[in-house]
Amino acid sequence: MKKFLLVIFLAAFAGLQAQDNFLSLKDCYRSAYENYPNAKQKDYYKSINDLKLKNLGVNYLPQISFKGQATYQSEVTKLSIPLPTFKPEELNKDQYKLTLDVRQLIYDGGSTSSMKETESKQVLVDNQKVEVELFGLKSRINDLYFSVLLLQEKKRVNETVKRDLQDRISEMESRIRNEVATASSLYMLQAQMIQTEEDIHSIETDRQSALKMLGELTGTAIPEGVTLVKPETANPVYDNDFSNRPEYKLFALQKEQMNSYTDVVSTRILPKLSAFGQAGYGRPGLNMLDNTFQPFYMVGLTLSWNPINWNSDNNEKQIYSVNSKIIDSQKETFDKNLKVSLEKFKSEIGKYEDLIKKDEELISLRDKIVGSVYSQMQNGTVTPTIYLTELNNRTQSQILLETHKVQLLQAKINYQTAKGVY
Repeated sequence: MKKFLLVIFLAAFAGLQAQDNFLSLKDCYRSAYENYPNAKQKDYYKSINDLKLKNLGVNYLPQISFKGQATYQSEVTKLSIPLPTFKPEELNKDQYKLTLDVRQLIYDGGSTSSMKETESKQVLVDNQKVEVELFGLKSRINDLYFSVLLLQEKKRVNETVKRDLQDRISEMESRIRNEVATASSLYMLQAQMIQTEEDIHSIETDRQSALKMLGELTGTAIPEGVTLVKPETANPVYDNDFSNRPEYKLFALQKEQMNSYTDVVSTRILPKLSAFGQAGYGRPGLNMLDNTFQPFYMVGLTLSWNPINWNSDNNEKQIYSVNSKIIDSQKETFDKNLKVSLEKFKSEIGKYEDLIKKDEELISLRDKIVGSVYSQMQNGTVTPTIYLTELNNRTQSQILLETHKVQLLQAKINYQTAKGVY
């Protein structure tokens, strides 16, 4: 039983290791979204929005203030009519007042709720700007990912050539032992083997460098032995549906934001109603003829209305209207640039599909040539130089085919990424 469990554990561990040795394009997207520093801005924007909404909510709470005042005035109220039986006390020219004022908003014409709506729109716009920036990472990731993938394919082709050369060297060593070939032929094959190993080493060095850049962009430590997986993608749909691009949502949110600003301006002209109360202690109190310190209070309602603002509100509304038109023009410009990019990728897809067909035809011929020349070399009718030349030609044709395959795949991914569907 213990042995059985151990086997299961080792199998699971090997499976995990196998998964760690493969990396997909969407894994890179996901890591970049999670680790890119600006992604944290969403949380910051939410915190700012919560604080602003709390501040606006204070408008509905009672506003309490304490005031103190001490004055000395040159004149005070006096009775100029003489009364034979009564002589009022002359008021002091130094006066004192300490008050507690309370004001409660009853109706503000929807101003506070409009400002709250504006702040809610602002956080949506800010978050969508982050989404646009994160989406822009995809094209940079695509470039790095496919550069690594291309180097991976070049290395694979050269490793295949290396294995073929090893077989040819073994055969040549056997022929030399049987005295049917010269040592010079072996030396030429061995020199080509060294050259191929140098090519593999150079490609691997470039691949590791590109992997480090990809890891830096995605915020992950990519192991050196990782194998990049070719993305699976269907043939692109050539239409004008770009609705998945985050920029269009940003344009829509920005226009909604302009509308919310206009609503805030509309509430300014509406009357504002508040209740107030005041309690105080001073000399004199509310009775101006009483020259002693007295407590006092008053309560009431205040109505404020400013119906004439010399057209400043209309001017501000026009500003927001012009801003909306600017957003429309930005959207039109984005449409045009996006269509140009899509046409470029579409043209590349067609070009690489045609090139791949020609590459496959050429490789088929190169295989026949290499096979024929190798037979002739074995028979001693051609030198190893001719064989190695044709082998190199075949290798370059294979590398060119793999390059075009990767470029075709990248063009398809770029097209679908530009449309926002990958």
